[in-house]
Amino acid sequence: MGYRISHDGTQSTLSALQIENLGIEVKRAAGFTGWRTLRPLFAPRRDAYTEIAPDEAAKYGKALLKVADKLPGGWDRIARQIGQSAERAARANEPWVWS
Repeated sequence: MGYRISHDGTQSTLSALQIENLGIEVKRAAGFTGWRTLRPLFAPRRDAYTEIAPDEAAKYGKALLKVADKLPGGWDRIARQIGQSAERAARANEPWVWS
């Protein structure tokens, strides 16, 4: 299963394993408070389709962008792209969709 993230969050589909690995790196870098904010985003999903409300997207975007510079080996770019897409969804007052 793979994910596409709305508002230009992905240039191609990210696999569930890639999302899981990104979550592992984010957890290592975010610290307790940052991870507490971001943990729901990386929770295992039974459904491949998720709509995230604009206010939640804003919260996730801000937290991802804050941690992105602390991530190793290309994960920083992916986290930044996803974080920016969350902020775009929030600014447009649209759901942020993972499908």
